[in-house]
Amino acid sequence: AWLYDERPPDGAPGTLVSALDGMTDEVEADHRGVTVDVVTVGDRAVDVHLDALVGAVREAVVNAAKHSGASEVSVYVEVEGDRVEAFVRDRGRGFDPAATADDRRGIADSIVGRMRRHGGRAQVHSTPGEGTEVTFEMVLVPEGP
Repeated sequence: AWLYDERPPDGAPGTLVSALDGMTDEVEADHRGVTVDVVTVGDRAVDVHLDALVGAVREAVVNAAKHSGASEVSVYVEVEGDRVEAFVRDRGRGFDPAATADDRRGIADSIVGRMRRHGGRAQVHSTPGEGTEVTFEMVLVPEGP
């Protein structure tokens, strides 16, 4: 992948697709036995807001890899017009979000809070025994000329 990535000289991901590919490689390397299946529709240059989205998606994928017990995590990201939607889903053990201890701040800070700080939103949907889905929405800042 490093031969064909279109990355700026500083090594930062240049596009949303390349940033998601890099995230996938890192998570799979850190969590052997877990496959991250990413489907993207559309692409766009990464700005500070899309970088935050990728970070929040990464956190959701890492949480699934660590805690769900599932061997596969699915990610779907669609860029359409002035918005991006993303979904992270596992078919693992699930959990009750209302029962999460107050000292467990990963979802609140690294996912929901990060998205809120960048004008987006994230919601966690989970039921014990039925897996988890995290949904993300962000209105994009228009690209330059």
